[in-house]
Amino acid sequence: MGKAGSIIKVFLVLVLMLVFFEAGLIGSYTIVTSEVPDIQNLVNMQAQSLLDIFNKDNLEKIIAKDPNVYQISNRADVGNALKGLANVDGVNVNDMNATSNQTLNRKPINVEIVTFGYSGFDSSGDEIIIKSSPDLKVVASAVANYYSKNKVKIDISTIKIISVVKIN
Repeated sequence: MGKAGSIIKVFLVLVLMLVFFEAGLIGSYTIVTSEVPDIQNLVNMQAQSLLDIFNKDNLEKIIAKDPNVYQISNRADVGNALKGLANVDGVNVNDMNATSNQTLNRKPINVEIVTFGYSGFDSSGDEIIIKSSPDLKVVASAVANYYSKNKVKIDISTIKIISVVKIN
């Protein structure tokens, strides 16, 4: 018999497992609900659950894509807004970027803005030292509008601070 026999045995084992699983499901449904199960609806529910797993929309949500990176056209205004909202002494507008999983199709999209901030000066000792490198990471969310290809204009009124983290 050889390979054909092995394939038939594996197939029969899978069928037996499926039969025992379904019998267990029907039995537990009867015990839990104290009602006669509707076998057709139970099988349809299982099939629909399996099909939902392989649905294109669900697969796109499960498989994480790299976010789209957009340049910010109004960096100075966004920097000033972040400075005030995050309560930092300054932000680095040159390293500021906006990312989103949404595509830019001339309609507003939600973006995450990431930049580095400065907490000012250090007066812990006898000297006052002005920091030359950023020591904070500022993350915010906002709504962005289409400006040009891969470039967005941030709506300043929608900026919300997500986190300010000390990096040094």
